[in-house]
Amino acid sequence: MDISAIARNITEDIAEFFHGRRLSFPPELKYAPDVSRALIDIRERWPQLKANANDQEIPVFVFSAGWRSGSTLVQRLILSSRELVVWGEPLGDAAFIGRLAYSLSYVSDKWPPQKFFMTGSSLGELASRWIANLTPEINFLRSAHRCLFLEWFKKPAKQRFGLERWGLKEVRLTIHHARYLKWLFPNARFVFVYRHPLDAFRSWKGNKWRSKWPGYYPRSAMAFGRHWRFLLEGFIEGTEEVDGLLIKFEDLVTGKVRVKEIADHVRVSRIDPNVLSKKIASPARKTRAGRSRITPIDRAIIHILCGALMRRLGYI
Repeated sequence: MDISAIARNITEDIAEFFHGRRLSFPPELKYAPDVSRALIDIRERWPQLKANANDQEIPVFVFSAGWRSGSTLVQRLILSSRELVVWGEPLGDAAFIGRLAYSLSYVSDKWPPQKFFMTGSSLGELASRWIANLTPEINFLRSAHRCLFLEWFKKPAKQRFGLERWGLKEVRLTIHHARYLKWLFPNARFVFVYRHPLDAFRSWKGNKWRSKWPGYYPRSAMAFGRHWRFLLEGFIEGTEEVDGLLIKFEDLVTGKVRVKEIADHVRVSRIDPNVLSKKIASPARKTRAGRSRITPIDRAIIHILCGALMRRLGYI
């Protein structure tokens, strides 16, 4: 028994309990509904920004209701088609996509005022006017957001793998972020996956991931359960709105969900079903040393937080 390793783990846990534990949602989750509200206001204020039905971009976004819930398995399944690259949680701890989406949340039915845009003004006219807040029209803003994703994900997919199609998977993003991505890419396809919260928490518990996001105490059943419920309630509510497919992890691994259904949904010709039988453990699991036991307190907390949704989904 490595006494020094045990002492180090205990010291880390105590330090994280006092300095890193946060029971409230991080801003990227707490204020995510503001993104949906802003998108509604944007559509009402600028109806000319209609979705282009002929848009050639058909990215695939895989969202799961928290960690250890099957998103990587779905990612591998889609990759097996060899028709698109699904990147995995790019800069996830930085909450980059969530913060990018949140930058729109300040747009409302009143702000920014229309005078900021000064559409059609000549340079001569502008030189003699108050232009401290001169802003390009909103369509340029959407194009800029869209271009970032194309440069970040499509270009390397083309250069490294020779593929035009791309996508990504995430465990932190909500239905509000899905609406944001759908605003940028109207033909995007979404796959939402969820797992029994106790099984997901058992698989995740005891890891040694250290990140400033989401700022929860890593072994806290309360943080994990609230995260699971918040994301999954949104997925259930908005799946059809964003052209999504909602998958129960247990149905996927037992063959109740056909891989052809997934292939058809994300618009690839085929998916290799043999991926389902090949288990690939996360490297982090090797460092847990049996610390993933669910305690009666963990179980009680998750049932209190998630019980109603678990019953709705047939888990209890």
